[in-house]
Amino acid sequence: MAVTLGKDVTVTGLTGARSITINNAANEVECTSFADGSAGFRKYKKTLIEQTIEVECVEDPGVSVGASFTLDHTNLKTADTIEFLVTNVARSEPLDGIKTFTVSATRYKTQS
Repeated sequence: MAVTLGKDVTVTGLTGARSITINNAANEVECTSFADGSAGFRKYKKTLIEQTIEVECVEDPGVSVGASFTLDHTNLKTADTIEFLVTNVARSEPLDGIKTFTVSATRYKTQS
């Protein structure tokens, strides 16, 4: 999913969002059945997709672990509001740069 902050994506509940990284991942589960005569080949199926997000903020984001925030994605066909549950808040203070916060979260629910 291609997103552009401020153009087709709005983050509500966080302060100072600068960039977003969205990750979609699925695990594999073995489902080999020796009764179907598969001749020793293993079979796998994908599990449900887990969507995670990382938002880089240039000021204190105003959330803590366990809080939630929303991402509003609008395009020509649909408008979705996705709620994310915060799993980690990391603070970075480089010697010669600005202080940033990285908020990691997992998709919680979708409202259309």
